[in-house]
Amino acid sequence: MDRPPTRFDVSSIEGSTVIRVVGDLDSDSAPTLRTMLSKEFDGGRSVIVDLADCPFLDSVGIGTLVYGWKAADTAGGQFHLRNIGRYAQRVLDLVGLSDLIPVA
Repeated sequence: MDRPPTRFDVSSIEGSTVIRVVGDLDSDSAPTLRTMLSKEFDGGRSVIVDLADCPFLDSVGIGTLVYGWKAADTAGGQFHLRNIGRYAQRVLDLVGLSDLIPVA
């Protein structure tokens, strides 16, 4: 069964950009998120990635989250995850990122 394409809803809260991932964060959608993160950090913003509506996360998605975390550090910004679902939390735990990437 095909799933609808992933979309990214963007909003602001307390000076941070919130990007809500609605759908899978995988090899099809992760490049879009990476581009969005790059633009945000070029502007010096802090970013929160909301994973409440992200049912699936693959290695490319994980790499994109690592990119965001490192790009924020390089740019002097902040990068947080929030609303991490059970599946995504398990994946982040397995690869050792749950202790590195802050959760808002």
